[in-house]
Amino acid sequence: MQSLVKQSSNKICYMILPEGIKGELCDGLKALSEKHDVSIAIIEDVNWNDDLTPWPAAGVFKKAKPFGGMASAFLNKLPHEIIPEAEKDLGIEDAERTLLGVSLSGLFAVWAAFDTDAFTNIISISGSLWYDGFVEWMEEQTPSPQLKKVCMLLGEKEKNSKEKRMATVEERTLAAANIMKAKSQAAVSFELVEGTHFSPIMPRLERTFEVVFG
Repeated sequence: MQSLVKQSSNKICYMILPEGIKGELCDGLKALSEKHDVSIAIIEDVNWNDDLTPWPAAGVFKKAKPFGGMASAFLNKLPHEIIPEAEKDLGIEDAERTLLGVSLSGLFAVWAAFDTDAFTNIISISGSLWYDGFVEWMEEQTPSPQLKKVCMLLGEKEKNSKEKRMATVEERTLAAANIMKAKSQAAVSFELVEGTHFSPIMPRLERTFEVVFG
């Protein structure tokens, strides 16, 4: 279910990464883990379009399959199956947990901040916060009181998407960050960085670790 990198502290970062970038990050993630003394658990076996979306919505681009909106079922697996298994394997007790997502899993990470108390920190890299009705939903919800830090990073060129919904990502991510600032006691950061949709990825991972663990 997971790829694990163990360190000595009680800090652990759960990552949900797009399939195509996992292999290229192997060495970089080990170095990042060692630098910040943070164990890493990469969550596998994720149905990207369904497990990470909070409610059904139309797909993006022509002929794209719709989003399934099954995040609640997937989130339920985290504290009952995935987290206990990872922390048992790593020998971590009283864990300080961070949830990190990229693109749709970045959306999921922010959504999870309102629906579970399992995580202390949330990292969203190029999060799909343009998702239909999401910012409006945030305005009506209360985030977990356990949150200490929320870090959102977005590529400065992402708003140039030809897909109209995705082109709203910058204004909606900023709005989401402001909602988190207003509704939680967490330290919330939003940064625009060089690049397009989660590319380049490694500098963004390094930056978010500096913000949250540095």
